[in-house]
Amino acid sequence: MAQTVDIPTQLIIEHGAIDHLHRTDIYGWLEGRKIALISGTGETRKFTERIKEAVLPQAKDVQLLPAQDNALETINAIEREVLEAGSDMIIGVGGGRALDVAKVVGTRSNVTVLLMPTAVSNDAICSPVAVIKMSKRTSIGVHMPSAVIVDLDVLASSPERLVRAGIGDLISNRTALYDWDLAHRADQGKMYTFARLMANNAIEAFMNTIKSASLTETELLRALTESLVMSGIAMSVAGSSRPCSGSEHLISHALDYYCGGKALHGEQVAIGVLIAEYLQGRHHSEDNLRQYYKKLGLPLHYEQLGYTREEMWEAIRRAPTMRNRYTILNEYALTDAQIEQILTDVFPDESRLN
Repeated sequence: MAQTVDIPTQLIIEHGAIDHLHRTDIYGWLEGRKIALISGTGETRKFTERIKEAVLPQAKDVQLLPAQDNALETINAIEREVLEAGSDMIIGVGGGRALDVAKVVGTRSNVTVLLMPTAVSNDAICSPVAVIKMSKRTSIGVHMPSAVIVDLDVLASSPERLVRAGIGDLISNRTALYDWDLAHRADQGKMYTFARLMANNAIEAFMNTIKSASLTETELLRALTESLVMSGIAMSVAGSSRPCSGSEHLISHALDYYCGGKALHGEQVAIGVLIAEYLQGRHHSEDNLRQYYKKLGLPLHYEQLGYTREEMWEAIRRAPTMRNRYTILNEYALTDAQIEQILTDVFPDESRLN
């Protein structure tokens, strides 16, 4: 049975996208609009000013609303300002937190949202999920953005760590899809094959790109952005994060909840991928993801993220309880001896040096 799927109608990924905005169909959307420009702080603000200048000739009004964090109190305050100003369009500018705030406010106030990421540290750039901070990080469902505009020049100026985190979030598609297949065979969840196809194509397209010996920064950023967007659409088709979130994400969530969330989401997910691959029996397979970690600058040991062996032990033990989602973790008793063996095999001493 066919269903309605919420996806962006416009995607722009190019050098100089901010300066070229007036040449696009999106520019016509801005005419006469009262725009709330929700942005991150710090370095993001200089891009926000440029975006304001780019949209002002068309827009009726532009209100700058800095999002210092993604806490519920911040979201509530920004939503009040959007409603009081009568804004009828939101442009989210920044990294994952600012974009998540824009999506949540847009969903709650029923306002069209455009996203202009300044970094690609996770799939927040185009997904039906947002992370907000209450007592702990919490994921909630939101409407998809109507358009995503990515200026490759802006991305190139973002810290390399954020790019690596985005890669960590993306490569989890492979272990997440294994878990989804496993759950479907165990009659523990529905399979949406079109969503599965999109999520799989996203990761495989990226992996094919990075295997090039002459890979350029632009090619890497474009491939990463396109694949993260495709992953977000896969989640929208599935109606959940299932195509891109499995056991590796449960481990990351446990690190957030029980161990202080010391690293970026994508960095923690990358560590979770190594554990998931091991449990899925692909630790030493020809197509294992671990072999690309050094090239991509991903962490090979939890100590690189500031976690202790005891904290990783706790995260693995707690991971299956983080949400009602069947994964490879459910196939193991996760006894003390098993967890110790996992940590010894996946994180040998020499991996600390990489």
